[in-house]
Amino acid sequence: MVRLLSWWVVLAGFLATMPAPALAQSQTPTSVITFTPPDADRSADWPVAIQTVMIGGRPIQLGGPVRVRAGWVPTATITLRNISPKVIVSGGVLLVFPEPGDGTEAHPRAACWPVQQGQVPKLVWLGRDGEYHLPPGWERQKPFHVAPGAAVRLTFASCGQGTDAALASGRFHQALLSFETFYFADGSRWSARQYALPPPHGTHAWSLVSREEFLRSAKGKR
Repeated sequence: MVRLLSWWVVLAGFLATMPAPALAQSQTPTSVITFTPPDADRSADWPVAIQTVMIGGRPIQLGGPVRVRAGWVPTATITLRNISPKVIVSGGVLLVFPEPGDGTEAHPRAACWPVQQGQVPKLVWLGRDGEYHLPPGWERQKPFHVAPGAAVRLTFASCGQGTDAALASGRFHQALLSFETFYFADGSRWSARQYALPPPHGTHAWSLVSREEFLRSAKGKR
């Protein structure tokens, strides 16, 4: 009994001397999540390449289980490289958690959103009345230009309250990286696996094209 009491005294003394951050970190709940890239089998058709994904300053391996701590989302960064022949002016990546919900409007999937990168071209908001119907805050979107071959790092800004709660409780085990629409300096775009050229002047119909046609359109503007 005396030996047991002595052991507890030693342990209590050790914990008392541990730095508070280290002690708090050891008590932070963790969970395991597998991060999957979007349509990896079609990566040759992407306008960007995923260079690195980091959480808490450490690179992670896509497609394999990763142990994360509560509150990891704001520490996640994704570095993309522009592998298209055009300057990217807007784009991003979502973190989508597919386990709850089926993606319908009634049961949407949980997601986290990145900090807004770039400004969606004004022509996107041109109405059939000939007027631009810009969304609130459009003018505050900070333009950026990612030249061919250059890289951009995206960080995540927010999740819904329900998503935050589920992440903190460790209920999510899968995360999909989902590309948002990428817009290019000439007004063309890539969205949902499809390239499109901007509507001709005076029209509103985007022209869906193959990657080869998209590449040819870049050569024609040089």
